[in-house]
Amino acid sequence: MLLLSLFLACAGEMETDTKTIYESVTETEEVCATLMGRQVCDFTAIDENGDEVHLYDLMGAPVIIDISAMWCGPCQRAAVEVQAVQDAYPELTYLTILIENLQGEAPEWSDLQVWENELGITTAATWGASRELITSNPAEIEGKLFLTSWPTFYFLDAELRVVGYQKGFSSEIVEGWAEDLVE
Repeated sequence: MLLLSLFLACAGEMETDTKTIYESVTETEEVCATLMGRQVCDFTAIDENGDEVHLYDLMGAPVIIDISAMWCGPCQRAAVEVQAVQDAYPELTYLTILIENLQGEAPEWSDLQVWENELGITTAATWGASRELITSNPAEIEGKLFLTSWPTFYFLDAELRVVGYQKGFSSEIVEGWAEDLVE
């Protein structure tokens, strides 16, 4: 009986210690997600040269992410202003992520080149990804970019934390965020 009491007492202490350790780790670890104040999860895409790139390569400067599709009229209207915003605020990165080409498929590097050439984009980054990067389900925001409207914008600080979000395109809003991000 004494042995059983000692075992239960030790097991109780172990449970408390494990729980305490777990709670402290959980409180300090931050899960990446597309939530205000959270760091966006890293992802892999291709650039206009066909090279593999990672979002975290951009860490250290504010970023405007523009999630677009090549077939989307409002996305094309937004893209016409990309270069002007990038030129006005060279200390930030204006990153367009094309999710679909004109056929509704994941874009290839040649699609990215066409996008840039036709819309006059010379120094702003254009990357290609697939629908696997996006979600319209708010419960799946870890590891995905939440999107319910084309285009969608994320405004990220230098640590790639979400400080703003915009569905649809408004040049005044994008310009305002660009100004806020570099201040």
